[in-house]
Amino acid sequence: MADFQYKSWGRTRSPKNLAGSQGGNVDVVLVATLDAATDGYPTENQRFLHVMVLDRNDGDERAVTIYGYNHAFEKWAPLNTLGNSTAVAGVAAVVTVTDSSTALGSQTAADREMVTIEIAGIDRVAFVGVTADVLCYAACSTF
Repeated sequence: MADFQYKSWGRTRSPKNLAGSQGGNVDVVLVATLDAATDGYPTENQRFLHVMVLDRNDGDERAVTIYGYNHAFEKWAPLNTLGNSTAVAGVAAVVTVTDSSTALGSQTAADREMVTIEIAGIDRVAFVGVTADVLCYAACSTF
């Protein structure tokens, strides 16, 4: 008899990497033209999104804007900094990393930027920014 394996994440205490493997980075797209429900990454109905952005030593401060997709609306929109609240219009969830002036292999924890955002009700997330200038990691968790 084969062992049953769950296909969804269920309730997770430890963040699960959206890239599919621990330590993998997610794609950052150049434009915010996210038309299909297949763009971005599924959140599996998790509650929190954890994002880390690294500078690729390009000489400038860079930002990644986080977009959310809702199956009920079939629309993408920038996530709000208040998580699932829309009390502050136009304040998109953006992770900004300053220029580290250091190659990726020589950077320390102080050269990276990490945030956690509540995403209850968001079915997919996508990351928009300048792809050559940043490296982005993302994971989701229930707790």
